[in-house]
Amino acid sequence: MKPFQPLKDYQVLITRGKRQADGLKASVEKNGGTPLLVPLLEFTLPDRREEVQQRLDELDSYDWIILTSQNGVEFLFALLGKRPVRLPKIAVIGSKTEEALKRHGYVADFIPSQFVAEGFASEFISLLQPGSRVLLAKGNLARAVIADEINKTGASCDEVIVYHTVLPDESERKLVQLIVSRKIDIITFTSSSTVEHFLQIIDRNKLGTYIESIIIACIGPIAAKTASKHGLTVDVCPDVYTTEAMVEELIRFIVKKNNRGGTLK
Repeated sequence: MKPFQPLKDYQVLITRGKRQADGLKASVEKNGGTPLLVPLLEFTLPDRREEVQQRLDELDSYDWIILTSQNGVEFLFALLGKRPVRLPKIAVIGSKTEEALKRHGYVADFIPSQFVAEGFASEFISLLQPGSRVLLAKGNLARAVIADEINKTGASCDEVIVYHTVLPDESERKLVQLIVSRKIDIITFTSSSTVEHFLQIIDRNKLGTYIESIIIACIGPIAAKTASKHGLTVDVCPDVYTTEAMVEELIRFIVKKNNRGGTLK
């Protein structure tokens, strides 16, 4: 008996960075789909590292450090190098960020129940005292929600940019070819940055009419809000903000539509 493959005959665009695409790619393949890897994000070390290093040299003066993504973890330790360092208490957003931290031999002291900035901030601030010092390590495109909420409490939150997010040069040509040849059935967005980079390419190449019938899946409400704000219809957005949950929700969407005998969009 053949396994149930609900994504059979669907070509699924994966827009996240190369180093983070493996799990989503495997999940799509496991369910019979064809993954199309076009990374719309590439991550680099910050240009002006002197300022970053100065902040990292002061780590022992902070009560907490916040890491909001796997990239934040990896680039923080890349910047720290092999020098011995004693980190303050560590707060992370998301199970994947927690796993990345463990790979470097550290355990998170705080993980929120909600994997978005607003939920994190509302839970985390209860741990702070007036005068507590917090360092937020993040990417250049991350929102200021967490720092703003912490600073309102009488604690202080400094931000340090440990990586930059850019659009890979070669990805635009590849994406345009796939869209024009109508090779994409489903688009997955794993961040607001992937949405915005995708739409930059669509607008530059005047491809708006080509994507009207494509299924849109977003990993969580922030990416979904960005997509909706720019006029995209979001079909799938899971309650748990992981790629596994996104694929599960995508499958439910497709099965439900097929059972009704209608078109998917």
